[in-house]
Amino acid sequence: MASLAILCALLASCAEAPLAPLSSSTAAKKVNPTYDPRPATPLSQYRASTEELDGQIALAPHTSGQLSEAQKTALKTLVTKVASLSEGAFVLRIAGPDPESGDAAMTAQAAADQLRALGVSTDRISFGRYDAPQRGGPVQISYSAFAAIGPNCKKGWDDFSATGENNVTRHFGCATASNLAAMIADPRDLQRPAAETSADATRRINVLGKYRKGETTSTSKDDQASGAVSQSVK
Repeated sequence: MASLAILCALLASCAEAPLAPLSSSTAAKKVNPTYDPRPATPLSQYRASTEELDGQIALAPHTSGQLSEAQKTALKTLVTKVASLSEGAFVLRIAGPDPESGDAAMTAQAAADQLRALGVSTDRISFGRYDAPQRGGPVQISYSAFAAIGPNCKKGWDDFSATGENNVTRHFGCATASNLAAMIADPRDLQRPAAETSADATRRINVLGKYRKGETTSTSKDDQASGAVSQSVK
């Protein structure tokens, strides 16, 4: 009976003991947006994804809005980083108490002119103010853009000589997704379909007119489209 009582006490203590926390090795890992562990096909296990970039730089106001060489260099670096990434947008803000004709406002205008000179279109530049206790605050330039990111295909390659099971390699499709991320002009096309351009109405009317008359609707064949070997090559 004593041994039975001891056994019951041990079982009760085990039932009331709290569960041990999960070890760090079993904790959830950060999801890689360029990899799908359960792809629809082996080719779709890697994909190009998008990343939103945003940040801010500050320019000290100068007399009459004259930009220094360092400020021009900073703007050029910013445009190289942002403007080439999916229509980056720029917002130039001055301190709330600064007047419209003050040095800060003129510096913001000079910065906007510099951005336009560097190839940024006017519709991607806007102005505003930020809360500040007094005048003389820096000109804040905020930017945002989308960038396409691809998978890292440098590590983790399989042994290509191990073909006994005839399975695809773990990197199958990685280079394709990486190249797509490098070549795509507008990364936002990875998020939604690209907008369609307008149709060539003039060409459509000409083709329909020939069709109604019973004429050939295809473009006339010329020597350049014939596929014949040039006569100058003997």
